[in-house]
Amino acid sequence: MNNGYIVESVLFSYFWLGAGLKRAEFDLMGKASMVILSAFLIIEALSQIGLTTSITIQLTKPINNVVSSLIIISCMFGIYGISTDDYRLRYFALLTPTWEMILGGIILLNIKDADKLALIMQATATIILGVISIWCTLNRNQIKPQEASQTKPDDSTSEYAVEVIDLEKKYFVGPIVVPAINGLNLKVRRGEFISIMGPSGCGKSTLLNLIGALDRPTSGKILIDGIDLSTLDDRGLAKLRNEKIGFVFQAYNLINRSTVFRNVELPTLVKRLPKEERARRVMEMLEIVGLSDKANMRPRMLSGGEQQRVAIARALINNPSIILADEPTGNLDSKSGKNVIEFMRKLNREFGTTILVVTHDREIAEMADRIIYLRDGRIIGEKRLSGG
Repeated sequence: MNNGYIVESVLFSYFWLGAGLKRAEFDLMGKASMVILSAFLIIEALSQIGLTTSITIQLTKPINNVVSSLIIISCMFGIYGISTDDYRLRYFALLTPTWEMILGGIILLNIKDADKLALIMQATATIILGVISIWCTLNRNQIKPQEASQTKPDDSTSEYAVEVIDLEKKYFVGPIVVPAINGLNLKVRRGEFISIMGPSGCGKSTLLNLIGALDRPTSGKILIDGIDLSTLDDRGLAKLRNEKIGFVFQAYNLINRSTVFRNVELPTLVKRLPKEERARRVMEMLEIVGLSDKANMRPRMLSGGEQQRVAIARALINNPSIILADEPTGNLDSKSGKNVIEFMRKLNREFGTTILVVTHDREIAEMADRIIYLRDGRIIGEKRLSGG
């Protein structure tokens, strides 16, 4: 029995031992895929220097060396893609086991000598490992349904959902410097409902964009659930926005050519959740906002208040710890606007979601736990309320 078969058999047993303990966890799927890819890489690398044999050894020279080298390179890209969650490089994690499976299949179809038992077993093990590797890569984002509905992506020990420290944001228009935020400091506790008020141009929307990682500050720090945004690259910021922050805008920002269901589903597509999990979450969110009977309708067929509730469902679909709402009632009449804020207040109380709302409406603002007053990019005062 050759060394390649022994290595593959040991790794095959190791994987199933781990899978039997925790079958559908995100980390295990990623690790299992990386283990199998590492096995392919090591075996191919050792075969190149003659210390063991791989299934590529059955190919004629120099084709076997070329194919083996390509598999090694593909394994490296695939492992890096999984470890960094780079979806483009993760395609290599699918390509590598596909190559190995094809080679294993070719060998099995062309073996005429029954005495080549070791080669038959190695080819079979390669095919099985290839199938498992592909399955793990495709399912590494799987989340248990009960955890998706009961927990939030909050792994920080910080008592604050948002911390803003000496924040400054300046815009440069030619030689002119326009200060939008000037040395602002703010702390928002978990589960707090905050409204932000101030005259037009005082920096309310700019502050919300900075907290939501839609823009970068000129100086200062922003911490979301204890994570310093300045330490994240663009990919890290995008991941944080998708997992920890939900956005609600004045203009709803719904896609009118798509159904309500598809609009709410969009963030889960970005997160690459399985189809069944996406559908479950969408209907759960539409049930919460009272629009489950309108899932197949187009947004333009709904009232303004209903469209804003669709936007809220979309903001909540990935169980964010923070909701940022920029003038969410600006396009609504007073009754609909109040209903929307009352609904957000209900979500805040029942799910503990931290909510920051920018508004010009004092009646709306006073439904919060605390009002922050801004002027010229600075906090000039605050008012604590009884909680709406």
